[in-house]
Amino acid sequence: MFEEKISRLREELCHLGAEGAVLTHQENVYYATGFESVMDGWRLPEPISGVYIPSSESEPIVLLLPEASLISLLVAEREGCPVHFQALKTFDLLNFCVMARSEDLYLKLEEKAGERLTHFSGLVEGECEPDIVSALSAMLKKRSSQQKLILFDDLRIGFKLNQSLEQHYEDAFDMLFRVRAIKTKQEIEVFRESGVKADRVMEYTVAELGEGKIWAQIEKSVARFMIDEDINPLPSSPMLFGGTYDMAFKPDLFRTLFKERLESGQVVILETQGQYKKVWIDINRTAHIGCANEAYREQHKMVKSCFDAVAENLKPGQNTAEICEKVRSTLAKDLDSPGKLLLIIHSIGAFPLENPVMFPSTGLGATKGFDIKSSMILSFDCLYFGSKLGPSHMENVFEITQSGSQSLYRYPLELIEV
Repeated sequence: MFEEKISRLREELCHLGAEGAVLTHQENVYYATGFESVMDGWRLPEPISGVYIPSSESEPIVLLLPEASLISLLVAEREGCPVHFQALKTFDLLNFCVMARSEDLYLKLEEKAGERLTHFSGLVEGECEPDIVSALSAMLKKRSSQQKLILFDDLRIGFKLNQSLEQHYEDAFDMLFRVRAIKTKQEIEVFRESGVKADRVMEYTVAELGEGKIWAQIEKSVARFMIDEDINPLPSSPMLFGGTYDMAFKPDLFRTLFKERLESGQVVILETQGQYKKVWIDINRTAHIGCANEAYREQHKMVKSCFDAVAENLKPGQNTAEICEKVRSTLAKDLDSPGKLLLIIHSIGAFPLENPVMFPSTGLGATKGFDIKSSMILSFDCLYFGSKLGPSHMENVFEITQSGSQSLYRYPLELIEV
């Protein structure tokens, strides 16, 4: 898996005329090497690990990590998740490494552990540097790459190295998203597992709904269930959207705090999100508290027909924006407020949105879409915000095959009435 990723990254680097790439965002370090730190959960604004990927296969891939974290490489091996690299560069993290270097007369490592740590120590280039920027500076200076283009996923790092080394630097993320849009077989398998998890979460969520139930308590209950399923729920609430109350949709983009009891006639949007094994779950269904009237049921069927029409055309060679526009200009016209139907297809992975388009990729320019390719994992949002009868939302994640696509989620799209 990692060999395939590195090969594609190197192809992009050569195409761009770059000497290499320095990746320090934790998601990118994990993507390229499999390295992760228990401190990643802190979401620090500056990196505590990194990887240098040279464009040339003759140069080693260098993992940068705190010296005290060398032991984590052994732990990863024992857990069956070895980290992939060819050389190491270490630096200090606060005073943890100073403490780790201090002599402990009572410490006794088992023979095999000692051998592996000695092996890792032998892969370290030079001395332990005082911080990650100094470590990168020493590493790049050794390679005489200052006047050559290096791509960085953190331009603060690039800027600091430009100040100290006059390093030529540019942004790496456009290149990264092009590479990451095409998934490896192993990544696709994890997404398939996440689909089973998503269906279980939706099944549990629907079972929690009902007249008189308190929405805030449902959110907490679903979050607990997700954690038990090894899913990290979206912070604050696993639900991105709330629902409609008194027929007024209150999104707050889109986190509405609602502690009242659900009443008959209310619509509840179940856009449930979280991360499973580093990939995002993004499932969405619509529920109606009590029996819905025929007009609302018919509206939901119309929205589903729009969804199905787009889904049928999720195949290699199609453009995501063109698929949506065809439906928007035909089937969607039958809705009460056609302009209130939001149709968008986006790539999904370590982030909920990581489209293979140029930065900025979350503005209106992103609606121009991109060409679909085999082995992509795409999320399709079909969200109707009409206020006459209330909203109808649905969303699935799809695996793009060589000739078409298949939904990773099996929970029915039909209106849920509870």
